[in-house]
Amino acid sequence: MEMNDDLLINYLLGEVTPAEIKEVDQWREQNVANQHHFEQFQLIWEKSRLLKFEGEEEAQASLQRLKLKIEQEKLHRKKIFRLGYQFWMKIAAVFLVLGAGAWLYTSQLSTEELLFLTKEAVQADTLSDGSVIVLNKHSLLRYPEKFRGSQRRVWLSKGEAFFTITPDKTKPFIIHTGSTTIKVVGTSFNVKNRKGSIEVIVETGIVQVSKSGKMISLQPGEKVVVKQSASQLIKEVNPDHLYNYYRSKEFIADDTPLWRMVQVLNEAYNSNIIIGRKELKNLPLNTTFKNESLEDVLQVISKTFKISVKRKNHQIILY
Repeated sequence: MEMNDDLLINYLLGEVTPAEIKEVDQWREQNVANQHHFEQFQLIWEKSRLLKFEGEEEAQASLQRLKLKIEQEKLHRKKIFRLGYQFWMKIAAVFLVLGAGAWLYTSQLSTEELLFLTKEAVQADTLSDGSVIVLNKHSLLRYPEKFRGSQRRVWLSKGEAFFTITPDKTKPFIIHTGSTTIKVVGTSFNVKNRKGSIEVIVETGIVQVSKSGKMISLQPGEKVVVKQSASQLIKEVNPDHLYNYYRSKEFIADDTPLWRMVQVLNEAYNSNIIIGRKELKNLPLNTTFKNESLEDVLQVISKTFKISVKRKNHQIILY
């Protein structure tokens, strides 16, 4: 289940009901990714509590000024802040409460790092080595402001990102996500860390994926799905380009079974579409949707397969 960031903050504040405490605890126990996400929240929150305010009145005034400033900005606009550590520790938790996509400036040991957090918008940026990252909605990436040493390391804590890596044979690019490690020199590929599994899809170059001492190499057009609870690495042929929707703003269906299109639509539109009859699941869809609303997409699917669309509570049923 998805966790509301506001509830996590209230949990850390101790302003929750027994039922809400149970909800958060159960969510944390579901998988390693959830626990890691909680620890990220807790780390920022605890550091922010150590800051010295002149008084409660000053703290509240500062908070209100910050809220007003954020509300005046559009959430889809990327913001890169290069302000001091103390300032960011003071406002980091506020960004999480407000749910704004933002860059959080932190310090870990002697290395300056950035937390790239997205909420309701897809965002992109170029790293210090020239590599480009496109981060899907509801994702969190951590990386150093400048790469140092013999390796370029980043951490995808949750969500999804497309990486276009600048070639450098002397400094491999390494992505840590969950218990899985991805190693490349110069290539382009997609990584998704959601719901207890890691998915890697390669577009160009060669990508090495490893977990629990096991490793496989992926070529262009290949993918691997790694379950958090298993150590198996099984290579597959990637059947479609639907994973690319958040970058291209297109849904390209080429003999795509209806169940697969529904899966991607639910992710893209945060919807709950259900196929009501088993015989509909594998119907092949051949079309391209570009910048279409969910209603328009459903209308095309309905006409194509001569099926009905019904809304019931929070569900959209195809039958």
